[in-house]
Amino acid sequence: MARGVVDSPMTPAQSALLGELCLVLRDDPRIGSAWLTGSLAAGRGDPWSDIDITLVVQGDLISGLLTDLMREDGPLPATALRLSQFGRLVNGTTPDLQRFDLLLSTPEEFARQDAARVRRLFGDPDHAPPPQAPKADAAAAAAAARRIEGLVTEFLRILSLAPVAIGRQEWIVMQDGVAHLRRLLIELMLEENGIGPGERGGAKKLNPFLTADQRQELEALVPPRAVRAELLAANRDLRDRFLPRARRLAAARGATWPAAWEDTVRDSLARRLPELG
Repeated sequence: MARGVVDSPMTPAQSALLGELCLVLRDDPRIGSAWLTGSLAAGRGDPWSDIDITLVVQGDLISGLLTDLMREDGPLPATALRLSQFGRLVNGTTPDLQRFDLLLSTPEEFARQDAARVRRLFGDPDHAPPPQAPKADAAAAAAAARRIEGLVTEFLRILSLAPVAIGRQEWIVMQDGVAHLRRLLIELMLEENGIGPGERGGAKKLNPFLTADQRQELEALVPPRAVRAELLAANRDLRDRFLPRARRLAAARGATWPAAWEDTVRDSLARRLPELG
């Protein structure tokens, strides 16, 4: 492994697993190079981070390499669970519940990665992706505005489905809707903090990207039981948290507010479900 490859401190167990993976993978001539990616390469790792490795492989060799990596008698360390996804990815969980992901990528695909977020482990250094030019401020602002518009539109869409769930007495489905609304609130908070989709890390890490006040607000939310009154209260609470916050952020970021859609949803709820009108 190249010196200085890891910006984030690694535990002895992480270092040992990474070293074992590199040892068995570097001997495969189909692998042109291997690169540490994910939170450890980006400097955001912690003792619970997965080992994420991208293997640069010619396209016609990917299928055969994936098959060999998935073999129980193949070269990879022992795993308690090993999954293959998308024809490109090996997810491994070791007997002591360490996790690694191996992504098989063509040189052309890997060239589109962010050079600042990868670290070479072994192999051809010429595979390194070129440094990415920073996005123009106007383009980045426009993309953020579109994301905010999408969040608001989707929040109102989920809210508008409450009468359907109530009419059918689908309390479990409505619990899922509340969870979806909560997720949209989290996404909105991340946008408040200027955290774009490519900067958020994996699904198992959120705390570093939220402020203390945001975390306190989210942690105080009580999941509703599958009871009509609690579900309606949760919808109201999330609505009253999300929409004012979204309106302020939309104004600050130049996003177009979907006023006609909001009026439609509010008018419909006022007629069909006054508790949410």
